[in-house]
Amino acid sequence: MDTEFRQIEKRKQVELYYQQKDNGCEGIFGGARNGGHWNKTSKDGEITETISNCRFILKPEDSKCNLYSAIREKSMQYFEKQKISWWRQKEDGYFPTGHLLSSQIHCLNHLFELRTDPKSLKAIIDGATGMSFDKVLPSLIDNDPESYISFEFAFKNDEWLHEIDDGAKRGTLCTSIDAMVMAELAGKTWLIPIEWKYTEYYTREDKTKRERLNRYSKLIETSKRLKTPTNGIPHSVYFIEPNYELMRQALLCEQLVANGYADDFVHINVIPNGNTELRNAVENEFVPMLKDKSKFKIIDPQDLLSPLEENNLHPELIEYLKKRYWYR
Repeated sequence: MDTEFRQIEKRKQVELYYQQKDNGCEGIFGGARNGGHWNKTSKDGEITETISNCRFILKPEDSKCNLYSAIREKSMQYFEKQKISWWRQKEDGYFPTGHLLSSQIHCLNHLFELRTDPKSLKAIIDGATGMSFDKVLPSLIDNDPESYISFEFAFKNDEWLHEIDDGAKRGTLCTSIDAMVMAELAGKTWLIPIEWKYTEYYTREDKTKRERLNRYSKLIETSKRLKTPTNGIPHSVYFIEPNYELMRQALLCEQLVANGYADDFVHINVIPNGNTELRNAVENEFVPMLKDKSKFKIIDPQDLLSPLEENNLHPELIEYLKKRYWYR
């Protein structure tokens, strides 16, 4: 679905691409060629149509240039080491997508440079949550003491959420949180799950299925974070995106707390201010279903990273983001 915001962003990204190309410099996109393809698929995952020569998609062999130059190799190595799926990776040769509006790329371009910088990371989560953490903690799942953000976070999904689909791994076929940060405050461990959106909107498809009800209904009914819908769980707000994804993330975080991996969590949903359709959907549908609304934050990506600019941290990254995504 092409909303007005998505059309605006698509036009801006394409214009930026051609400005770089016409100036004869590699610039933001590293000399990449556009004209990639887009496969439309059915609900069963079958390809129904291939659209070629898309101006807003880089060719698969150049798709890594969709990433900020300082993180291209590091992020690809991280995804390979952690066995994380790239969005539509089969179509792009197990490379990052060349789609200029990808929210996965948008997320990585904003956050990956901070993965090994706990000082900068603390600054942005303090600002986003309104809390003042004592310190940021290493990743629970990356097996790397210098990794302070887990991208495409998943943990014991089969045991806790009964997500047992074949081929499930971080980033595909299971509940994955785009970025997970853990921090300590007064001796307690806090989770800061970050759901990252860019131009997404949804067609209001009802995702209610018996298998999904079997997985999540009991957890919703016993949740300390989510209210039980008065008209029952099937076909409820929880099975309509974007709420379906947020519901599952909340349940996963609750299980982490219940099983002693953390004491509490603040759920952050990054959505650009301009994406009013998506922001309104979350504010009007998901937020009213929370028992404690103070532990759910919706924030614009530029506002999230504003503490970096204010403290002159990562100036080259900020300059890139201003050129690539930030227009105000």
